Amino acid sequence: MKEFNSAIIQKKRLLPGIHGLRGIAALGIVLFHLQHLTGIKPPASFQFIGRDFGYAVHLFFILSVFSLMHSTEYKTTDKDWIINYFIKRFFRIAPLFYFIAAFEIGRQAFSGGIVTDLTSIFLNLTFIFGFVSFSGFVWGGWSIGVEMIFYAIFPVLLLTLRNHKSALIFLFFAIVVSGLIRSALHTQHVNATSPTQWDWSYFAFGPNLCFFAMGIYAYRVSHLLEKEAGFTRFIIPLIAVASISALMFFGMGKYLYNDARWDIVAWALSLTALCIWQSLMPSFAIANKPFEYCGEQSFSIYLIHPIIITFLKDYLIRSYEALYRILGRTHFLFVRL
Repeated sequence: MKEFNSAIIQKKRLLPGIHGLRGIAALGIVLFHLQHLTGIKPPASFQFIGRDFGYAVHLFFILSVFSLMHSTEYKTTDKDWIINYFIKRFFRIAPLFYFIAAFEIGRQAFSGGIVTDLTSIFLNLTFIFGFVSFSGFVWGGWSIGVEMIFYAIFPVLLLTLRNHKSALIFLFFAIVVSGLIRSALHTQHVNATSPTQWDWSYFAFGPNLCFFAMGIYAYRVSHLLEKEAGFTRFIIPLIAVASISALMFFGMGKYLYNDARWDIVAWALSLTALCIWQSLMPSFAIANKPFEYCGEQSFSIYLIHPIIITFLKDYLIRSYEALYRILGRTHFLFVRL
């Protein structure tokens, strides 16, 4: 198979394993929403898709920061690197996000009237809705509000966390602070007189800070371990495979589930190990042309897929039912494909 050629990343700067993981994260989120937006119930052996594949968003956070460290740090000696950084970030995210936002406003207008208020529109256009409870209105766009806030503070962290030790200290701090915020917001949600359908402790910026810290730490560790061939070849992959298997196939996360959602932290740490592994020793199972192509299109896939699934919901359900009559329990694999 020919090597994947990125249209946006120079070949010498491309990290195949990280790019492939982006593709896997995007496809994981599509499968997660395919189940929850259509109501399709998978066989018992595939229950982990609806339970765990949503954590691919947190993998995106980790990968996003890892990639930013890789693509930005070597440019910090350039005169206008900060200006160029912000321009690139804005035009990487804003055009498609604004298009989807306009689409949603248009959909509301044709469906009986615009229900999104002007304050929410302003918060979304300025990308600060990750600070304000449930002001996002772009389908699946909550993570963009979280990411854009982090992008604003990233240059400071890049210049401050210059080595493995400082990154580890920041990671510990971020895990503790994120856990405290998550617990407080969840308690507020549970005790609310009229609680909303969604728990803000999952979608706000503060509870997600630790996942970005994991991306910084993963990058620093990957450089620290570049020459540790024995360690990286066996220990890091072992940690990643064992921890992800324990969480996904044996449901070990339920023992860490509480108001602070330490189960999500455990998932993210496992995915951090996977990120380190694939940055150093990309596996063909991940660093292949199909997954790397999906990684290239991951942002588009992420923002557009909820709309497609919603509009094709009835068709997908009918296809699922028809395949069930023909193929039995194995039909689940075909409707996913």
